[in-house]
Amino acid sequence: MAQPTKDSDRARQADQEKHHARHPHNENFLAQGGLIAVDVRAEIARLKSEPVWADNDRHGSSLVKGDGINVALMVLKKGAKMQEHHTRAPITVQVIEGRINFTAKSKPQVVTDGTIVALDRGIEHSIEALEESALVLTVGGEQM
Repeated sequence: MAQPTKDSDRARQADQEKHHARHPHNENFLAQGGLIAVDVRAEIARLKSEPVWADNDRHGSSLVKGDGINVALMVLKKGAKMQEHHTRAPITVQVIEGRINFTAKSKPQVVTDGTIVALDRGIEHSIEALEESALVLTVGGEQM
């Protein structure tokens, strides 16, 4: 029997649909040449210069997308929240700027710039920006 979809899952799916509509270039970047270099600070500045950032509490884009890996950059305004959800693959979250509250298994942890947290697949987690923040989210593994 199928499990009912949680409100948090619906909200995440709606965020993903909006993101894909704004960024239709979500093709397999690695398949286009096998090597990608990204200036993360320049990408943060670019995201913050776009109208979407002015009108919302977050903005993001895929930096690297390939078979078995997705690396995304997210900028969050203070107070922005990513509702509790889980992934089908292991993740890492690296805070580039700012400070977030990362909650996993109902245990909150403050994560500051320069810190990486890693989480196995299937574990419920959420994020709240304690100040304006930028983070790199990597999702990878066999079961993406």
